[in-house]
Amino acid sequence: MQVEPEGEALVTLLSILDWREVQLQKRAVTQIKVQWQHYGPDEATWEDEELIKKAYSELFVTKGHRDDVQSQEGEI
Repeated sequence: MQVEPEGEALVTLLSILDWREVQLQKRAVTQIKVQWQHYGPDEATWEDEELIKKAYSELFVTKGHRDDVQSQEGEI
């Protein structure tokens, strides 16, 4: 595990476990349940889809009406 000079751990997305839509004020936001490298599935976190797409854009490919996600092993 890498650590930044400020003492914060650098984590890498390992897999996407689930998707959900949540209502924030007056708009719907898609969130992705992410399992991080060096952490188990029970420690997965819900992250905003747009933030994950910006940070890991190489994992998202457009197919039809929705983006599909690819892992290193293939599509998720």
